[in-house]
Amino acid sequence: MKPSSTVAQQQSPLMLRVLHGAIFAGFTAITLVGGWPEVVHLVHSQLQPYNAGPPPRLALLVAVVMAGASMAVILVRSVRGRSAPLHWSALILGALALATWGNQEGAATGRTADAANLRILRVARQLHGRTVSELQAHGEVPEDVGSWETALAQVTQGEPTSVRTRSYRALPFRLQKVDSPEAIPAEAPPGSLFLYVMEGGGAYELHAVGISPKGEPWPLREPRGEPLVFRGMFNPELPPPAEGEHPPH
Repeated sequence: MKPSSTVAQQQSPLMLRVLHGAIFAGFTAITLVGGWPEVVHLVHSQLQPYNAGPPPRLALLVAVVMAGASMAVILVRSVRGRSAPLHWSALILGALALATWGNQEGAATGRTADAANLRILRVARQLHGRTVSELQAHGEVPEDVGSWETALAQVTQGEPTSVRTRSYRALPFRLQKVDSPEAIPAEAPPGSLFLYVMEGGGAYELHAVGISPKGEPWPLREPRGEPLVFRGMFNPELPPPAEGEHPPH
């Protein structure tokens, strides 16, 4: 008689199980909606070489796992005609609270290739703007990489790109001098800036590498699809730029 009594005690009324499941399914759904973008970003970032934007938020990932696992237990026990221990319901409530706290800053932004490329483009353009002014004012630009790296550090203020590796390490901006515009490596990481300076420093080209929608290195391109190249060349017919101005380029 004891086993039968135990089973009877474990049984739960159908309506109570349905009501309990509906309420906590709603809490679980809210948690999943708030944390699912982090799960998607986690998966995508591990399936491609590079990813853009901030890494997945750990609090939301934990909340999704807690809510999903707890709700699965509640549903399985409900199908078997039994009520779930209260601690599974408490875990869902905890997951909801964690998701609410982790999502208080709103949806993460900047997780697109376009956003990452725009940041790289701005840095390359600012570096070009500074250098082309110096070129027109002095008739030449430095040929040593160190001077260019100093100018790049001033433009970026030491901040890296918004492109990250699979381990979510942010890629720095890198400047590398090449012997000719045709000597640019094909697999350079995003954030690479390749510099070609003509002998004598009278002209230069600056090529920037971004990230493709599939997370691969991708040379920045113009809207027509041609490679985007920043070029500077000394023009003796133009007057030196006034302080704070950039000559036409």
